[in-house]
Order: sequence, then C-alpha cells, then structure tokens
Amino acid sequence: MGFNRASQAYNPGMDGKDRRSSQELAREFMARGDSQGWFEELYRQAEGDPSFVPWADLQPSPLLLQLLDAHLPKPDGPAVVVGCGLGDDAEELARRGLSVTAFDLSETAINWCHERWPDSPVDYRAADLLHLPAEMHGRFGLVVEINTLQAVPDALRLRMFAPLAGMLAPGGRLVVICRVREEGERIEGPPWALCRSELDMLTADHGLENERFELLSDGEDPPRVRYVTVFRRPPA
Repeated sequence: MGFNRASQAYNPGMDGKDRRSSQELAREFMARGDSQGWFEELYRQAEGDPSFVPWADLQPSPLLLQLLDAHLPKPDGPAVVVGCGLGDDAEELARRGLSVTAFDLSETAINWCHERWPDSPVDYRAADLLHLPAEMHGRFGLVVEINTLQAVPDALRLRMFAPLAGMLAPGGRLVVICRVREEGERIEGPPWALCRSELDMLTADHGLENERFELLSDGEDPPRVRYVTVFRRPPA
C-alpha cells in the first residue's frame, strides 16, 4: 500500500467531503445486495491516504481513553478490537500492557496496520464478525467495539450482537461506543446511529449485564452525542 507517514496529520476539515464519498460508495454496494463490501473498496481507493477514510483520526478514541483511565478495570484475559481500522485503539490497549487481537473486514486496512506498526505486538488479522473462527469464541476479557455497529444497516447489525457477546469469557467486558438515535427515528446512513432499545438486546437476549450506560459528547466539531456503554458477561 505504501503508507506515507507524512500523511498522518488528518485534516478534520475533510470529513464532510470524505463522508459523502463513503456514503455514495456504501449505497452503491448495498444496491448490489452487499452491505459490507464497501469497506474494502474504501480502503483500497484511499491508496494510503488516511484523509480519505472519514473515521481514521490516527489517534485512539478519546471516549475510550476516558473510559480506560477512569472507569474500566484491567481485564483478566486478552482484549480484542472489532473493526480495528488503522489500529490506533488496538495499539493503545497494547501500550497499556494488554495482549491484543484486532481484526477488520478489510484486508487492505489490516495490511495498512502492519505498515503503520511493523513491530507491534498486536495480532492483526482480517476477519468477519459474522464468521469468526472458533478460537475467538469465549476467549476475551475485553471486547472493544467503536463505531462498527453504526456502519452497517439495522438488519445486519442485529446479527452482530450474538458474536460480539460470544467472544467474551466469563467475567469479560464489552465496550460499545456509538452514535445516538431516538426511538423510531429514521436515518439514511451510513452511519446508522443506534437507539437504546437495540443496545438493550445485549442484556435481554445475549446474557450480559449492563455496567455503564452514558451519553457523552465526542468533542468533535460540531460535537455529537454518543453512547458509551460497558456490558459484562457474568462470572462462571
């Protein structure tokens, strides 16, 4: 891919332009009946330029940092980052001493991670949340999902809750950070923000306990409200 480190200074002013481009690409693929193929195509078209990827801030999520610093106990087992993108959240967890696996649907994104972090201890791999290898089930003390659920339409998203919860070991925690949608509000995405009742399925349908459920500003310009949530698999 030839990632250029000089391009790491992401320009937030490009976000509107890039997001329209990603939306057009997503709708083109969905018209073909493929709700996820646009991720790989977007990374491929970026050609090593992170400003083309609207969610690539080239830094860990500030809301994740806040959660880690103030509220989240260190997990007993390894961590996994879902839809890891260019790897910044995964690298932060590794910096804090965790054993980290990070996966993304896009092979180009994973190759980009290897180029950005050639000596990283993170186990980067291309994988589909809906078709995870058996070795990833019930393994992790911490599962981190930031802005991945909101990147797919509602019907597909509902299929992702079970494998998300299924990766947790007994006593493990799932972090979900995402945009907020009012109940009954219709959104033409991407992104497709989540409503509270969807996240409540993780407790009602998938056996998790809710430990933290907050509404926080993401600090962007303009700021957006996001759910910052922590769910726990009860100890065995």
